[in-house]
This record gives sequence, structure tokens and C-alpha cells, in this order.
Amino acid sequence: MKKVMNWMLAAILICGTSAVVSSCGDDDDDNNKEAQLTPNTYEVTLSAVLPECTADLFSLDFEYTNAAGQPNNIVVKAGNKSDEMPEAMKPIFNERLEFIRGLDTSNKNPEKWNEYNRLIVKTFSFEIPAGKSFTYKATMKARFNDFKRPTGEIYYFIEPFVWVGAKRISGNSQDNSAFTDELSLTSPSVADTITISDMQALYDGKVIVNMTRTMN
Repeated sequence: MKKVMNWMLAAILICGTSAVVSSCGDDDDDNNKEAQLTPNTYEVTLSAVLPECTADLFSLDFEYTNAAGQPNNIVVKAGNKSDEMPEAMKPIFNERLEFIRGLDTSNKNPEKWNEYNRLIVKTFSFEIPAGKSFTYKATMKARFNDFKRPTGEIYYFIEPFVWVGAKRISGNSQDNSAFTDELSLTSPSVADTITISDMQALYDGKVIVNMTRTMN
């Protein structure tokens, strides 16, 4: 009987020791996983878009800073060669366009929607490490002295817009790039061609977007 109890006690001690070793091993695995986490780096893409119809009357001042805080200033204007619309931007653009088209019940001038196919796109990309910020701002500027007055009674124009997107290119921390997808697309506006200068004055200096973003 004594031998049986000694054997059972030994077995309990061995199992207990195994549990302790296993537990410590789990802690080591958790610590290793935490130690292996590396901060993310993202590629940020900014697209400043000036519709060609609007470029007849306005230019677009676009400013942005990169991860180092270095300022960049670009003027998007009539005659600029357009970049290709980024692939990641296309589905968001199409979805937004279908939404605002659905709000139009007049159908008086379906051709106005064709203006969305005539865009001057300027795209800029840079890397942003986690914890760093970037800024971007887009402002309409009227062409008071060098514009050609539109023909016809009314003039359809589309406000410029900006798309911003990001994707993780390195690191294995939580991916927080999705929140940056944004497109400030609006429906066409109407102006009386006789008082076109009044419309220009109204929109001159209008800030389309002014944002600071921090990547995590």
C-alpha cells in the first residue's frame, strides 16, 4: 500500500512539473510573438482631381506634407497631362458616382454626367511609418483674367475632389490602412453663363479638403 501511494505521489509531482514547464513555455511563446511584432509602414497615395469642365474657370491648389513634414505644393490646371486614376480609386469613384447620379431626377441634361469622364488627375505617393502624420489640402482658385466664357445659357461644372488611400507595405502590426479610403466627389453644379464671374467669386478660395492623418 505504501509503495502504491509513493508511486501516485511521484506521478502527481511529475505531472505538476510538466504543467509548470508547459506554462512557462506558453509564456515564452507569447513573449516571442510580441517581440516579433514590427511597426507597419504604409504607402499613402493622394490623387487631386480637377474636372476639365471646371478647369476652364478654376485651377486647383494642392498642398501636402510627407512623413518628414516636407511641404509640397502643386497647381493642377487646364492643359495638364492627366495621370491614370489609381486602381484602388476606381471602384470607390464608380460607387460614389452611381450614388449621386441616383439623386438626379431631372434628366434634363444627361450629357452632364459625361463630364466625369474628362478629368485631370494628379497622383502622389510616399511612405509613412506608423506613428507619423501627413497632411493634404485642396483649394479652388478662380481664373478671373484668363478664362473663356462658356457658351449657352447654363454651365455645368463639377467641384474638384481628392482621393486618399493607403496600403501596408511592411510590418506585421494591426493593419489600420482601411480608414484612409476617402473620396470627396460631388454632383454637378449649375451656373448662369451671364453671371459666371459671380460664380467664380463665390467659389474662389473654397477649401475642398484640409486634413491631417496619423498612421497607426
